[in-house]
Amino acid sequence: MAPKETDGSAVLPHREPQRLGDPCEGAFDWVDYKCQCPHCGRQVNGFRTKDLCNMLDTVDYRIAHHFYAECECGAWIDFIRKTAEGIEEFDMHVEQL
Repeated sequence: MAPKETDGSAVLPHREPQRLGDPCEGAFDWVDYKCQCPHCGRQVNGFRTKDLCNMLDTVDYRIAHHFYAECECGAWIDFIRKTAEGIEEFDMHVEQL
């Protein structure tokens, strides 16, 4: 059977157009990091970032610029990178809600 000649186009199911670089609303990546809450002492995990692909992947904290989580006590914990060395190089910001 000979290959069928086409114009190179394809018919795809209808989808809303999405521009590259537009983050999906509500999407994020998980950050592999745990710490104790500076407010109540509970272990906090479930850190998130929107710095990367936002595909619900789990990433190492050292590649994120900014990551954050909320403790069960209501404290909001942000880590913001100063340099790319280690966790000591992040500023921690805690806000009691």
